[in-house]
Amino acid sequence: MDVILLSGLSVGVIATGIVFVDTVRRGFSIRNQLIWSGIAGGISLGGFMTVYVFDAVLYRLYLQLTGSSTVVPVPRELAEGLLYIGLGLGVIAVLAYGFGSRYGPLKPS
Repeated sequence: MDVILLSGLSVGVIATGIVFVDTVRRGFSIRNQLIWSGIAGGISLGGFMTVYVFDAVLYRLYLQLTGSSTVVPVPRELAEGLLYIGLGLGVIAVLAYGFGSRYGPLKPS
């Protein structure tokens, strides 16, 4: 499950970089650049951290839903699902920046 945490770090850095480069390109103030980059990186990394912290609970839920025995290694499907959840939150963070920076309260004047 450490692969999930390492993937989260990578995706968080990528999401932060995408948002930061776009804020610089669009000429945002330094304050807004840091706010938007921090929000996108925090949501992305927070999603992976949440999945990582609650992996035991999610694993037990997976076993109950699939009816598998409790003496099995972590199935590949579960690990992939947890990665997809984290990636989805990273994508949502970047999309939230895209919409929020154009229509939200932190849009440039």
